[in-house]
Amino acid sequence: MLLTMKEVSKKLDVSEHTIRYYDNIDLIPGVSRNEQGRRVFDEDAVGWLQFIIAFRSTGMPIADVKRYIELAYQGQQTFDERLQMLKTQMSELNDKIKHLNRQREIINTKINNYYEEAQTDQPKNKQPYQKWV
Repeated sequence: MLLTMKEVSKKLDVSEHTIRYYDNIDLIPGVSRNEQGRRVFDEDAVGWLQFIIAFRSTGMPIADVKRYIELAYQGQQTFDERLQMLKTQMSELNDKIKHLNRQREIINTKINNYYEEAQTDQPKNKQPYQKWV
């Protein structure tokens, strides 16, 4: 079954502009055009696009995404290189998650300080930025 760009956009929660851009730079394997010249996506193209979105949303450069797809089409002999790319991306993602968790802790502490401050009659003698330290 072929899907239109609008259907794919809705299904994957990505803008049509992004899909069009990825297709224009030949990043999505398997995209074809219907009789009216509109892009249509088979199951494989949608799967590749979902994977591309995951890679891009975790910060993988487009050149690396292209490289991964090229390697995938070369077959089993590129297994180790593709696996290494995935491991590297996972490591970078884990680092970003750790960083975001630290930032969340700081903000959560600040929120808790606001609640504590609201329940006390005597304000603390700290500068506003110090309340989270």
